Amino acid sequence: MQWCSLRILRFSLGLVLVLALAACSAAGANSNAGGGNTGFSTEVFANQVRVVADPQGALKWDRATYEAKAGAVTFVVINTSPISHNFVLDGNGVHLVSKNFRTQTPQYLSVPQLAPGEYQIICTVPGHREAGMVARLIVT
Repeated sequence: MQWCSLRILRFSLGLVLVLALAACSAAGANSNAGGGNTGFSTEVFANQVRVVADPQGALKWDRATYEAKAGAVTFVVINTSPISHNFVLDGNGVHLVSKNFRTQTPQYLSVPQLAPGEYQIICTVPGHREAGMVARLIVT
């Protein structure tokens, strides 16, 4: 009887460990913990939208509203400010997150099929969204 109980206990602990690892892996797939770009394509398309962080370091984008044509879109994101930012595209079932970036080197963040509609461009570095680093994107 003890052998059976010990075996069930080991199996249960193993199952819990596997489920915990699977949950961590799934959570990591939707986060930016690894520093990579989640969901953006590296292909550069002719349909481009230039988005620039405020060069003085204010927590805002250079425009309140951006426009793009539906289809394949590349966001050319430039951070000329002295602080780190990221670029998040959110709306219409889309949630794409870039890595954090500080340099003035343009980030080419592409979406192969962006549907018409309204989206938000956000910086989710802690405190930036709350301070107003949010813009509107209208895709026609």
